[in-house]
Amino acid sequence: MNTTPHVPSAADVELVEAEAWAELQMTLSPDFRARMGISVIRRNGGVLLIAGRSPALPTNRAMGLGLVAPLTQDDLDRVIADYSAAGVAQFILQWSPAAEPADVSDWLIARGFTLLSRPVTKLYRRAGHASVDVGDARLSVVEVGPEYAQVFEALVAQPLGVPEGLGAGIRSTLGSIGWRYYLVFDGDRPIAGSVLYIRGRMSWCGLGATIESFRRRGAQTAMLARRVRDAAAAGCDWVTADTLAETADRPSQSLRNMHRAGFVALYNRPTFLFDFGSL
Repeated sequence: MNTTPHVPSAADVELVEAEAWAELQMTLSPDFRARMGISVIRRNGGVLLIAGRSPALPTNRAMGLGLVAPLTQDDLDRVIADYSAAGVAQFILQWSPAAEPADVSDWLIARGFTLLSRPVTKLYRRAGHASVDVGDARLSVVEVGPEYAQVFEALVAQPLGVPEGLGAGIRSTLGSIGWRYYLVFDGDRPIAGSVLYIRGRMSWCGLGATIESFRRRGAQTAMLARRVRDAAAAGCDWVTADTLAETADRPSQSLRNMHRAGFVALYNRPTFLFDFGSL
């Protein structure tokens, strides 16, 4: 009898992503972490990514708060204090609408957080068969090993907006248990990349990017289908993904690719920015 629920919990969806980013930061070399002031703190069931000497917001991010246990105002004040102690100029807090309590946005605004304009759409689907018509038979999806680390970084970092000098952070887990890295080749040329992170029955699709001149040929759709199948083969029940939400004036090809691969939107997750310089 299959006891898998019809929809994964928000805690599972959020925390598999949070743990993926934590591993990406903490698998960097000790010298790199020391130079950038990188640490990971787990508080209230959530994950605080900290890089005290980096201005990049993705490396200074609070994730998954209020899902394992309700957030308290004291918890929130300790989170702010953690980033302050690290010397961070700014950090972001991503708040699931399923997290508790429901009035946290009032607490955030009262402390000086500002709501960013574009939320992130969190999506899910069951692991298993994914039949997708990519439309370009010249493209092939290949799982790659550590020998492709520099290729992956060179291909994916710029489209994802990774700041110069931080590219190692998106390939640090290449070859690690639970991680699979993929490239799409057009003949012999790599044109797109992505990762799959596997943690128990959950998995996360991330770091997907395609060289601009090769977009709209189905590379990301092909990788999504491959990762959905690989997640099932690894024993996962669910595959999750996320992308910037679509708006009337800002369509999202990434979101459409995910829908095409069978992903369903679970919710839009707002992001709040805290700037110590504005206090």
